[in-house]
Amino acid sequence: MTKPPISVVLCTYNGALFIEEQLASIIGQTYGVGEIIVVDDASSDHTYAILERAAARDMRISLFQNNSNIGFSANFEKAMKMANHDFIAIADQDDIWHLHKIEKMMTAFKPDAAAIYCDSVHFSKTVPTDPVSNKKNRRVFGAEVRKLAMYNTVSGHALIIRKSILAHALPIPSNIYYDWWLALQVAANGGLQFLDEILVYQRVHDHNVTISKNVSKKELRNNYRTMLDAHLKAFTQIESLSEIDKEFFINFEKHWSEMLEQGSSSGLFFFMLKHRKNLFHYKKRKLPFFAAVKHSFLFAYRLR
Repeated sequence: MTKPPISVVLCTYNGALFIEEQLASIIGQTYGVGEIIVVDDASSDHTYAILERAAARDMRISLFQNNSNIGFSANFEKAMKMANHDFIAIADQDDIWHLHKIEKMMTAFKPDAAAIYCDSVHFSKTVPTDPVSNKKNRRVFGAEVRKLAMYNTVSGHALIIRKSILAHALPIPSNIYYDWWLALQVAANGGLQFLDEILVYQRVHDHNVTISKNVSKKELRNNYRTMLDAHLKAFTQIESLSEIDKEFFINFEKHWSEMLEQGSSSGLFFFMLKHRKNLFHYKKRKLPFFAAVKHSFLFAYRLR
């Protein structure tokens, strides 16, 4: 069988320290990559110069640079819109891909799935030779959008999507994570598939956008409350949600906003308990009911 061509979209911003390693892992994939679209978000270091040298060596690289910084979600939207092939693999600038990543994922990709994603692990200095998955987390797959309401298990760097999903997913609302938005859209428009293999090594360093370091639990929880509010407001606008799922997100957002405005919400507490199997699906716990009570209380009542 002829292997369908695939586009890789890579967004960069001040990534000079690590971009060459990531590019090498993409260029060296055992599955032939049709094109590599790189959009630099107005880097102030020498990232773009590195990319220019790489593009001169490999004709598959199409290189673009924004005049001003537009942020990583908007930048990924711009890059995905440029893709010419029916399958799009998303790449972060500072990760390293397993050399069989695309081949394994495209071989496993089911005809009825709208996207597939793989597992990934963190590293700081050396890529692990025998990586182990986080056994405490559950992955979301299929069309169960409610299991993505509280937490996103679908990282952009692990995704391959069908280009057709962009007709539903674009434009991406501002101030939300693009990969979380894509995950909801995929689940609502064909379904997610998960490949239980570690095929991405996610580098942890001082300038990660989505990995928090040296932040207190209280600050993390408050940041999360604000972040989730923006996402829930966006999720209520997904047109392809069923009526019952749309009602779920509308009610969740209403109770969440009430908690932010008033400092507490008994309605949110009971809503979260009622829907605990979906809202807390992402984490395996020894005593799931008591864990749900604890976390529902922590979110519904903002103790000072």
